[in-house]
Amino acid sequence: MSGIGAGTRPAVVNGVDVDAVAEAVRSCHFVSDLAPGGPGSPATYLPGRRVAGVAVDETRVRIEVRSCWAAPVHGVVEEVRAAVAPLVGGRTIDITIGDVDDPLDARPSNADPRFATPVAPRPAG
Repeated sequence: MSGIGAGTRPAVVNGVDVDAVAEAVRSCHFVSDLAPGGPGSPATYLPGRRVAGVAVDETRVRIEVRSCWAAPVHGVVEEVRAAVAPLVGGRTIDITIGDVDDPLDARPSNADPRFATPVAPRPAG
């Protein structure tokens, strides 16, 4: 879910629903989440909240993600671009992988078994 409450207006910036873009990105199989990033990272600032990892202007959409462990870069990019393209009105889509999940913290429900890498258990203590 986007985290916006019932009755809240969609976050439309330059004709693009930023919340819909964020949800489309988060639904991607190879994406763990949007990356919060640091200074200079894409973000949309709205009244009372910030949508980290998505910025929209008249000609492009910038997206920064945290990918799942062992996800192929081209797979992340292609999947995000396909999910977002119908929502952004023909704008250029720039995708940055800002972080990668720790293999020991990977979410099994989001991991693609074709790219699974066995790892040893984390040592105690």
